[in-house]
Amino acid sequence: MSMKQNDLKKRMADSKTVFGLFINSGSTIACEIAGLSGFDFVMIDSEHGPTDPIRNRDLITAAEYRDVAPIVRVPNGDYDTILRTLDVGAHGIMVPQVNTQEQAQAVAEAALYTPKGNRGVATTRAGDYGFFQPMSEYFRQANERNLVIVQCENVKAVPNLDEICKIPGIDVVFVGPYDLSASMKTPGKVDYESIRPIADLVLEKTSANGKFAGIFTKDPTEARMYEEMGFRFIIVSTDISCLVSGCRQAADRIYEGGKNEI
Repeated sequence: MSMKQNDLKKRMADSKTVFGLFINSGSTIACEIAGLSGFDFVMIDSEHGPTDPIRNRDLITAAEYRDVAPIVRVPNGDYDTILRTLDVGAHGIMVPQVNTQEQAQAVAEAALYTPKGNRGVATTRAGDYGFFQPMSEYFRQANERNLVIVQCENVKAVPNLDEICKIPGIDVVFVGPYDLSASMKTPGKVDYESIRPIADLVLEKTSANGKFAGIFTKDPTEARMYEEMGFRFIIVSTDISCLVSGCRQAADRIYEGGKNEI
């Protein structure tokens, strides 16, 4: 028996970049549209978005239906939060505000089954409710498929980056420009030049330790620049940003620059 697969790790290992979209709305339709649009993955946002494990299950199902890998940004790195997210079928988790080696170690252990970690065992959706047998093969496939991503989005993480990148089981260190800029006391300055020292350091440390570097940007041109630099896991926008952009564009065309002018 085989679980639902994705090729994200393989493609990154082949020096290819995968691109995704944040799902901040909690909408299954947004997940489907992202898949139909050709994105490699969706990042379901449970940190800032209106989701819970039950809603995440539905979003994951919608993404899988459209052959786009569903990953969930959890609100924190607590063991039970990671467990419940993976149990409903997420293809990986991204944990915000991971600033120390100890935090990264706890994330990896919670996300991976034995012998690589201590993820709890139950007959949940992730394991086809117990139909997936033998269990040892399910463990192997889950550990092989699921991405474990930690976010570097605070200056507190900078002196610990090398140690974080050495943790077995961590796949991606992801730069979060918005929180990072706030921690740098320059909120809103999220372009590459503003965060360059830390972004470059993440690239350096991930490369040296066999991990992948990730980053967020709303600028497609900047996304291509990051790809050329060596970032292999890039989120290029959010579903809400796409909706706002489309609505604004339509309204501007209809009202010719102002609602009261029609």
